[in-house]
Amino acid sequence: MSAILLDGKNEALKIRAELKEEISRQGLKPSLAVILVGSDPASLLYVNLKEKAASEIGIKVLRFDLSATITETELLEKIRGLNADATVNGILVQLPLPEQFNPNAAIVAIDPAKDVDGFHPKNMTGLLSPGISGPLELIKKTGVELIGKHAVVVGNSGVFTQSFCDALRAGGVHAEPTYPENAALIKKADLLVVAVGRPVFIKPEMVKAGAIVIDIGTNKVDGKTVGDVSPEVAQVALFMTPVPGGVGPMTVAMLLKNVVELYKQQTPPSR
Repeated sequence: MSAILLDGKNEALKIRAELKEEISRQGLKPSLAVILVGSDPASLLYVNLKEKAASEIGIKVLRFDLSATITETELLEKIRGLNADATVNGILVQLPLPEQFNPNAAIVAIDPAKDVDGFHPKNMTGLLSPGISGPLELIKKTGVELIGKHAVVVGNSGVFTQSFCDALRAGGVHAEPTYPENAALIKKADLLVVAVGRPVFIKPEMVKAGAIVIDIGTNKVDGKTVGDVSPEVAQVALFMTPVPGGVGPMTVAMLLKNVVELYKQQTPPSR
């Protein structure tokens, strides 16, 4: 057996092309404010990618690169100012923030109606986090009926794993969050979602034969980008996402889709 690779790059290009056509045809003017605090290389790369992708399809990007020396009060004031700006449809604070900042304070400061990342506890947009909706789109592309099947979401963040499980349960999937040490539960998964931040952590012997494996990990090893799942897992999985080229491009595409949806929610229909 050799797993079928889920091409997130190609699927993301399709979504971006559809959004670009929609923005142009309907004369939409969506805008996204992006706040980057500090100079973390990975965060800088991610913000550059998001800005480039947004600009290419017609989303206006307001970018704020702030020094890591600013205070948390100054950061929250910047967010509140963007909340009050009617020309801004979505607000994104790039995570992780420098260690002296409380990320929850920044997330809660964002107007729930402009919460493009879907992280606010009082999110009122009805939108999923792109980090969840992107992988879900790839799971749908398998065509496998998952109602009644057993999914396991393994990660270090209880908030993320629980949120992903909630989204799967909404589709009729039996989903359980767990931590990397629970090898017995991981082995039972018909659908295995992995976000542990450990290079090639998941090995073939840890995976159920015929499983769908979604790798959300992004790690740098000897200058190369690798996932949390060993490429050798392709020997036992039915479907799996490659790294790079799997979940990453889909996350960006779904972020853009959220921006367009926020614009629609905030803009009264023309008469």
